[in-house]
Amino acid sequence: MNINPVLMCGKCQAFTLHIFVDRRPAPHCPGELLYNELTFACDRCGTIRVWGNEEREETAYGRWLNKEAFAHAVDKHGMRKVRCPSCHGSGNDCLECGGEGKSWAFTSREPCGPDCPIDGVGRPEDE
Repeated sequence: MNINPVLMCGKCQAFTLHIFVDRRPAPHCPGELLYNELTFACDRCGTIRVWGNEEREETAYGRWLNKEAFAHAVDKHGMRKVRCPSCHGSGNDCLECGGEGKSWAFTSREPCGPDCPIDGVGRPEDE
């Protein structure tokens, strides 16, 4: 993708060419649509700014986690977000956390019974 818009720079206070730098996952709550924020740098002074977004697809690991399973995983298995062990929270091109800098961790992955919704669900890299 080659996007190089002319935008108003907050530091230069002038319309300058802004060069595409990166796309990062926008913060979201469970159930909200997922987007990437697009970041650009001023060609004159280098100031970084977010401008625009694009829809991103949910991972297979996130799809299985519907509301009931999510509540069960949090309450019974201690599921929580922690700093990603692969990228140490930086999120730079990380496959484990999808660029978010955080990944899911569990106190226990062992099934709590025959109807446990997380029984048989592997880690994201196992998909």
